[in-house]
Amino acid sequence: MAKASKKFKVGLIGAGGIANACHLSNWLELEGEGRVEVVGICDIVRERAIKGADMFPGAKPWFNYQKMLGEIDFDIIDVCTQNRWHAPITIDALKAGAHVLVEKPMAMNTRECEAMIRAAKAKGRTLMVAQHMRFEAPHEKLKEVVERGELGEIYAASATMLRRRGVPGWGKFHIKRESLGGPLIDIGVHVMDLCVWLMGCPKPVAASGKVYRIFGDRPDFFNGDWGVPYPPRQFDVEDYATALIRFEKGITMQVTVCWAANIPETSHNVQILGDKAGIATNPLGVYGADHSSLTSRKFDLLLPQEGHRMEIRHFTECLEQNKPVRVQPRESLRIQKIIDAIYESSKKNREIVIR
Repeated sequence: MAKASKKFKVGLIGAGGIANACHLSNWLELEGEGRVEVVGICDIVRERAIKGADMFPGAKPWFNYQKMLGEIDFDIIDVCTQNRWHAPITIDALKAGAHVLVEKPMAMNTRECEAMIRAAKAKGRTLMVAQHMRFEAPHEKLKEVVERGELGEIYAASATMLRRRGVPGWGKFHIKRESLGGPLIDIGVHVMDLCVWLMGCPKPVAASGKVYRIFGDRPDFFNGDWGVPYPPRQFDVEDYATALIRFEKGITMQVTVCWAANIPETSHNVQILGDKAGIATNPLGVYGADHSSLTSRKFDLLLPQEGHRMEIRHFTECLEQNKPVRVQPRESLRIQKIIDAIYESSKKNREIVIR
């Protein structure tokens, strides 16, 4: 790719778990290509901000994001904080004139998502939620299959992400006031977004679901090989969720996600069914029938492609070339509406209409 004419000034807000694992190194790669310059790393934990800033020659550590936004004219802000800070930080960054890449989930509720979208529109800035599974090579290949019409008329789908034991003790995911919920909003958002995207982003109209807290708050809970301790008394979210979502044109999606359950093994899968063929992510393939036989098509080789790396590169490229981003904010808003409806359905024990 030709070198961009403008080097974007980048700032990261939140330098903990997901930033360390999946963001900082990818921005460093783009800086090495001369396409961006990371100039600010902010975290309320001073040691994390300093450690992150030390990775970049021109970066300064910050401990208050509002001061950082007030002193530097950023082109891009990457938000990697706890869920409850996604909306306020994103809105402040957009108002400061930056384009924003924000980690999933988009926010804590539909109202916050809508405010983020309004702020982006008002300032004419690009907003994208970091749904990295859309950028993984197997899923891009399945998207090609769907867009060629090989599935025919899509009528049903399922999305699962199941951990036998795997409650995250870091990141405050197990605390409702910090994260809203448990696996539904933490890992369920991944497979729901992927599934709905592969289907072509149909509009959801209703959801019926149930969430359970069975293991996470038990003092004697064994968290398997995750081995990350947390105070059980803090655990006030679900550890298992299941739901049925209805979309326009009669399409349905079943969702089951958990951090802990008495199941044979940890697994994840997205399946989409059409009247001509179906697809699945695990095992990856296209499945159908040909007269008197059943058929399957596998992919012998897909180039290695890490989703977080590709989403950050994609976001930067879209700004360089003035192109629309793959993950549109209103698509992420619809996923949040589904999540909100599932939680409300579980509380009220009835189906919830999604508008």
